[in-house]
Amino acid sequence: MTVTKSNVRQVADLQHALWPEHPLLDLIVAAQTAVQAAKSHYWLAMDGQKAVGFCEVTLRRDYVEGSDTSPTGYLEGIYVLPDYRRQGIGTELVNAAAHWLRTQRVSAMGSDVALDNTVSQAFHEALGFEETARLVHYLRKN
Repeated sequence: MTVTKSNVRQVADLQHALWPEHPLLDLIVAAQTAVQAAKSHYWLAMDGQKAVGFCEVTLRRDYVEGSDTSPTGYLEGIYVLPDYRRQGIGTELVNAAAHWLRTQRVSAMGSDVALDNTVSQAFHEALGFEETARLVHYLRKN
């Protein structure tokens, strides 16, 4: 299901499960703004009236690791509730996003995964994503 202003709260609830360090209200406002501006494109997986998974894709015109085209689709987030995992829902969400990207004449989709998240790495590889780089980020406070 495509996300609109009327069901954006369901996306924010799932985002909060994925990124609990972000306040729910901030996620709601960001998702509403992104949907209104068509900045992010979201898909929801539903079990009846219950949202059980989401994915978010943007079109990036800046550099995406491993891509030589612009824009490149970018999988900003994907999440499926634990009780619904390993049923193909994540695959369906990514495939829906990939289909939409093809309609936009976008031929590649990037993503990133934490170095220690081997489950997500395996998920990405099973869907045909190829690892392009590993990064370690640093911060120095002055």
